[in-house]
Amino acid sequence: MLRARMSALAKNPSLIVGVDLGTTHTVVAWAERDAEPGAIRVFPIPQLVTATEIEARPLLPSLLYAPLPGEAPADPFGDAPFALGEHARRRGGEVPGRLIASAKSWLCHPAVDRTAPILPWGADDDAAALPRVSPLDASARILAHVRRTWDDAFPERPLAEQEVVLTVPASFDQVARELTVEAARRAGLSARLLEEPQAAFYDFMRLAGAQGLDDLLARSGGEALVLVCDVGGGTTDLSLIRVARGAGAAGAPPVEVARVAVGHHLLLGGDNMDLALAHLCEPRLVGAGEKLDPARFGQLVLACRAAKERLLGGGAETSAGGAAPAPPDEAPVTVLSHGARLVGGALTTRLGRAEVEGVVLDGFFPEAPADARPQRGRGGLVAFGLPYERDVAITRHVAWFFARHAPGSRGPTALLLNGGVFRARRVAERLARAIERWGGPPLDVLPYADPDLAVARGAVAYGLALAGRGVRIEGGAARGYYVGLEPPAGGGPRPAVCVVPRGAKEGSVHAAAGRTFALVVGRPVRFDLFASDDARADRAGDIVPLDEDRFEALPPVAVAFDAGDAARARAEDGKRAEVRVQIEGELTAIGTLDLACVEVGAPAPRRFRLAFQLREEGRGARAGEAEGGAPAERAPGRPHAAATPGGKRLDEARETIERVFGKGRPDVAPREVKNLVRELERVLGERAAWTTETARALFDTLAPSARSRRRSADHERVFWSLAGYCLRPGFGDAGDPARVAALAPLFAEKLAFPQEARSWQQFWIAWRRVAGGLDEALQVAIRDLADPFLAPAEQRLKKPKGVKPEALDDLLELCASLERVPAGRRSELGAWVLERTWTDRDARLWAAIGRIGARVPAYASVHHVVSPAAAERWLDHLLREKWEELPSAAPAAVQLARRTGDRARDVSDRTRGEVERRLVKAGAPEAWVRAVREVVAVEEAERAAFFGEGLPVGLRLVGE
Repeated sequence: MLRARMSALAKNPSLIVGVDLGTTHTVVAWAERDAEPGAIRVFPIPQLVTATEIEARPLLPSLLYAPLPGEAPADPFGDAPFALGEHARRRGGEVPGRLIASAKSWLCHPAVDRTAPILPWGADDDAAALPRVSPLDASARILAHVRRTWDDAFPERPLAEQEVVLTVPASFDQVARELTVEAARRAGLSARLLEEPQAAFYDFMRLAGAQGLDDLLARSGGEALVLVCDVGGGTTDLSLIRVARGAGAAGAPPVEVARVAVGHHLLLGGDNMDLALAHLCEPRLVGAGEKLDPARFGQLVLACRAAKERLLGGGAETSAGGAAPAPPDEAPVTVLSHGARLVGGALTTRLGRAEVEGVVLDGFFPEAPADARPQRGRGGLVAFGLPYERDVAITRHVAWFFARHAPGSRGPTALLLNGGVFRARRVAERLARAIERWGGPPLDVLPYADPDLAVARGAVAYGLALAGRGVRIEGGAARGYYVGLEPPAGGGPRPAVCVVPRGAKEGSVHAAAGRTFALVVGRPVRFDLFASDDARADRAGDIVPLDEDRFEALPPVAVAFDAGDAARARAEDGKRAEVRVQIEGELTAIGTLDLACVEVGAPAPRRFRLAFQLREEGRGARAGEAEGGAPAERAPGRPHAAATPGGKRLDEARETIERVFGKGRPDVAPREVKNLVRELERVLGERAAWTTETARALFDTLAPSARSRRRSADHERVFWSLAGYCLRPGFGDAGDPARVAALAPLFAEKLAFPQEARSWQQFWIAWRRVAGGLDEALQVAIRDLADPFLAPAEQRLKKPKGVKPEALDDLLELCASLERVPAGRRSELGAWVLERTWTDRDARLWAAIGRIGARVPAYASVHHVVSPAAAERWLDHLLREKWEELPSAAPAAVQLARRTGDRARDVSDRTRGEVERRLVKAGAPEAWVRAVREVVAVEEAERAAFFGEGLPVGLRLVGE
C-alpha cells in the first residue's frame, strides 16, 4: 500500500535527488528535473555537531551513537534513541561500545541475520539499557534523517514525492540490493538503484562535458576502455566502461558509453586500512601481547581513521582546481577512558605520515603484474564480525578483474579513481603506476574532483540522463542469472538455464524461449539460483554446465503455489501435481531482479513471482506471490501427499506408516508399532542411507497423523523417534519451514504418557534433531520449560504443574543445541552445567558446555554467540581437568577457543595459547590445533557432528 502511494506521488516529480548512502558518509545532491547537468547542487544535511548545536554540512557521517544514561543531546530531527551526524562521530570516538558504524557492510554479511538487532556489534551482554538495531534499520534511520531534514528545508517538495536515485556498490548481490530498497521503503522513500562506479563516471562526464569526452576519445584512438576503481569506506568496487563514437545515424548520440563488466564483491576499503593502522598502534598503547577490549579497539579504529584522513588528505587537486594544503608530518591517536569522562585513563600514541603511507601503499597498493591473482579463502584482517577480504592488496584484485573481463587487452586506456583514499596523490600515483607496468597503452588518469561528493552528484546526472539531459551509460545487467536444473542421471556437471542474460536492459522481460518446465505445485519447491559475470554471451533459455569458477551461488528461492483445480484433480488420481511453465526474468527499473514462472497453455495463465529471502530464518527464501491468478499459498503445514517422491519401495514404506498411524486398524499388533522403524529399514535400507527427499517424504506421511501418537506409549515413542529423525536438522529442504511450523504446536502438548522415560527421551531427542529449524520464540519456550529441571536447587525456579520429565541428560543436550536463545540465558545454562562438573565426571557435561559456548554457531546467526568472557571462565575450569579421563574435553576446548578473527567473539591470545599447548600435549588432530591457532573454515563434518548423527544423504550444511 505504501509502495503504491509513493509510486503515485513520484509520477511527476519536479526534482531528481541522488543519495550516496556510503559506509563512512552519506551525501545528497539534487537538481531540477529540467536542469542541465552543470546545475547539480549538494544538499547540506542539517545535523548535530555538538550535543546542542546544529549545522548543515555536505557530509553526514553514516553513524549512529547511543547516548549514555543521563546524556541528553538535543533531538530536533526525531533520531532518538540515537544521535546522528558529526556529534555521533565525535562521541562515538570518546565513549566505547555505543557507536554503530559500517551498517552498509553488514547488509552484505550472509552469516548474520541482517534484520535482527545485532548492532552495536560486540556490546557487553549486560548493557541492557543500550538500544540495538539491525543493519537494515540502521540504514533506514540514516535515510529517515535525510528525509526529515530535506522535508524541513523543502516543505513544498517533500523527498518522498521526488525521483530518488540511491547508489549501491556494483558488486552488491541481489539480497543486499533488496535490503537497500527495503531500508529506503522503511524511511518512507521509493528509490531507484544505481551502481556507484557508474555514478562516479556520470559525474566525470558531467564535469568533462562533450568536449572532455571528445578529448578522451582522441587520446585513446577513437575508443576508450575506462577502468573505474572506487575504493570506499567498506568496499572496493571495480567496473569497466567502454566509450566510443556514435554510429552517426540520425538521432544517435555522438558518443556511446557502456558498462561492460563489474567486479566481485570485495569487502575491502578504508575500514581495512583503519584496522591495519589500529593493529599497528595497539601494542604501542597497551604493550606487546596485550589487547584492548572490543569497545575500546573500536575507539582506536576511529582514531586511526581520523589520523589517516589528516595525514593522507592533502596533495590531490580540489574541485576549485588548486592543490589541497599539505598534510602534517604526524597526528595523535588517542583512546579515551570508559564512560563519559574525557580526562584520565586516556591512551595516546602518534602516527607518522610516512608509516601511514607505508601501511597503505605497501599493504594495499603493492606492485602487481598483469597476471597477479588475489589469495582466496578465510584468514584475513577481521574485526567487528565482518568477514573482510583475505588478500588486502587492491592492486592484485584490479589485475585479476581486468584479466578476466578484458582478456584481449594488455591494459585500460583510462583510469577513473573515486574514494577518499585517492585524495593522497601518492596513493593515486601508486595504483596508476602499477597498471602502467602491465605494458598496455598509455594510461590516461582522468581528473577526479571531490571524491566524497562525486557519487551523489553522479546519481543526479544519471537521473537527468534518463530524462534526456546527458549521455546515458548503457550495459544493463552486470551478471547473467541462471536457474539450476536436476543433475544428469549418468553424472557430470549440473546444468542450468539462463533466465536473464548478462547485459539485459532494465525493464526488458526475458523468457527462456523454447524451454517449458514442469512446476510442482501444492507443495514447497526450491529454485537454486546462480549468477555469472563471465564474458560469454548466453541467451535466455540457453542450457549451460555449472562451473564453480564461473558461477556464484545465490540464496535459493523456495515457494509453495496453489495447485489449482486441474492440477489438484490430477493429484487426486495419484499423479504428481504439476503445471507447465516458462521462466521469465527481468532486471527491474529500480535495479533489483524479478523472476517468475508463467503458466503456459492456459486460457488465463498465472504468473508465480519468486522473491528472495531477506531474513535469516528459513535459510532459503520466502514464499512467492502469484500474479494474475489465484494467490500463491505460503508453504502449507501439511504438504500435499501426492507431491512426495515416487517408487514402489517408498509407496510401501508410506503404507507401513499409515498402517500404524492412520485410521485405527484392529489388525495392527503392538509389536508392529514397536518395530515400525525396523520395518521401514527393511523396505528402504538402513536409515543412515535415506536421502533428504526420502526422509521428508516419510515425515510428510507421518505428520498428518500426529494425533495418533496418543493411542499408546509405543505410538508416542515411535512417533517422536521417526519425526525427529526424518526432519533433522530442521532446515535444508524447501518445505522444512512448513514442516517445522506443523510440528511446533505439539511441543506444548508434551506427552500423553508422561510416566514413560523412553518416550521423554525420544521427545527431547526429536526436538534436538530439529533445533536448527526452530525460531527464537520456540527455543525460548523450550528453555522456559526445561530450566527449573536443569538449574541448581538454590535457584529455586518454580517447576510447572503436572510436568515431571524424565531423561534429563537428553533434555540438557537439547537445551545446549538451542543456539537462538539469547546469549545471556545460554551463558546462564553454561554456568549451571559447569557447576555440575565439580562433582559429576560425565563427559556429556563438557560436550554440552562446548556446544553452548562455541565461537562459531552450527546454524544460528553469529550474534547469538555467548561472550568471550563466559567462554574463558569455562576454559579456565576445563584446562584444570584431566583430559585423559574426559573424551569430550578436547573437542569442547576447540569449540570454546576456536579463532574467528572477531575480537567480539574470540577468547584472549593467552587463553587460546594455553588451549593450543594442551591440545598438542593430548595428541589432538592437527586440524583442531590449527582451528585454535588461526582462522580456518569450519569443516562440514564438524557442523554435522553438532547434531550428534549423520545428516540425510544429499543435505550439506553451509557455513559462514
